[in-house]
Amino acid sequence: MPHVYKAEDMKTPFLLDLGTDKQSIPALFFFNNGAWRAGGANTREGHAAEIGAANGITNARGLAGMYAPLANGGGKLVDGKTLARMGEVSMATHDDATLRIPTRFALGFMKSMDNRRRSIGARLFGEDCDSVIMSSAAFGHVGAGGSLGFADPAAGFSFGYTMNQMGPGILMNRRGQALVDAAYLSMGFKTKDGGVWVK
Repeated sequence: MPHVYKAEDMKTPFLLDLGTDKQSIPALFFFNNGAWRAGGANTREGHAAEIGAANGITNARGLAGMYAPLANGGGKLVDGKTLARMGEVSMATHDDATLRIPTRFALGFMKSMDNRRRSIGARLFGEDCDSVIMSSAAFGHVGAGGSLGFADPAAGFSFGYTMNQMGPGILMNRRGQALVDAAYLSMGFKTKDGGVWVK
């Protein structure tokens, strides 16, 4: 039986900002989608809208397919130099102004983020919440409720995960991270104890 969360359980910094300060960056981000968010996300118009960081609509096969060229040398999308830059951390913070957790980003992509012992969400909803743990070479992006797509050029694979029901947390959650973990284990990677998967 799924766990039922009470309102007092949901007191993460992100959710506190949403509920207490309508001018906070999390509130402006979350509520800045107007009619699209209020009633049209699953309409033809909602699917056609261009809402940055909010309406990437696909399935897991499409998500993995989008990252496949980046996992295999760049294909016709980018050259080797650009691909190398895409995998390097370009920004890291202890308290992301929007997500309100520690984050690490490459150029437009998320890198492995280990918040298992740091975030309030991880303590409330399970250790894999508010984290996404990949190898140090991997880069991609999580979606609301735990979806994920990424490329791992060093291991030569791409990954896509979408779901029918959103899970807890801002980034990954236990169910999605378990699939990432299984993929890395199947390729001979040994541990994620240090915050990234290593062989």
